[in-house]
Amino acid sequence: MKPQQIGNFRVDRVLESEGPYFALDFLLPGAPPDLIAANADWLKPHFVDPADDRLILAFQSFVLRTGRHTILVDTCTGNDKERPQRPNWHRQRHPFLDRMRAIGVQPEAVDFVFCTHLHADHVGWNTRLENGRWVPTFPNARYVFARREYEHWENEHRAIAAKGGEPLAHGSFADSVLPVVEAKRAVFVDSDHEIEDGVHLEPAYGHTPGNCVLNARNGGARAVFIGDVMHTAAQLANPALSSCFCDDPAESARTRTALVERHADSGTVIFACHFPTPVAGRIRRRGPGFALAV
Repeated sequence: MKPQQIGNFRVDRVLESEGPYFALDFLLPGAPPDLIAANADWLKPHFVDPADDRLILAFQSFVLRTGRHTILVDTCTGNDKERPQRPNWHRQRHPFLDRMRAIGVQPEAVDFVFCTHLHADHVGWNTRLENGRWVPTFPNARYVFARREYEHWENEHRAIAAKGGEPLAHGSFADSVLPVVEAKRAVFVDSDHEIEDGVHLEPAYGHTPGNCVLNARNGGARAVFIGDVMHTAAQLANPALSSCFCDDPAESARTRTALVERHADSGTVIFACHFPTPVAGRIRRRGPGFALAV
């Protein structure tokens, strides 16, 4: 993704990985079998692999620089994490921090880290392994967690710990969230919290119980960092389609449909965590559905 300007704000992406990942009927249960064919003119080749119709997904973070603050949005899967049930995430060695430095951002320069939700592939770089301990990767940052989202996962973590069950979220709550809290770098906020003038959270429940998006407005321009409100641009063809990873598919569908309707043909730039290159786009109406103009 080329750097994007939202007024005087600048947005860069930091890529962890990208490539063909899931079949449509796995990621979006109930999707019409002809959804890709009916939308091939805009889904291929950016969002769907022409070779086998697998959905192309990215794992990436976004850096928003406002002139006052440097804000990192979502933090991928991370390095060195024990994820044996997910081989693609297990003990990774990605040059993520080098890629951040390449866009002019040192870890010490990050003022805020905002996680749209607390799934394992959105919190991984919150921490890094140092002398056998998980420590905050961004030592000067305040990590912004929506209180509703954090409390849900904390309650789940305690319940599982009491029963001796499998680690929550592949172990990511324990190795990528709790160390931040223990280091007193976490800030728990309401779901409509304003980080600074022109940058604020907005509730977007359904994918997870406390999922939020981040809005950025400056100089008459607007962007929304939507996390996993959509996993793939193919959901624009039918916003009622929720992913197999959504906690509440019905609420997720309502949230997604409302977001798409509001931002269609508005000029708002959409940044989704899993949309592949070229990443940034604007929603436009297309027949009975929508498409992404990149």
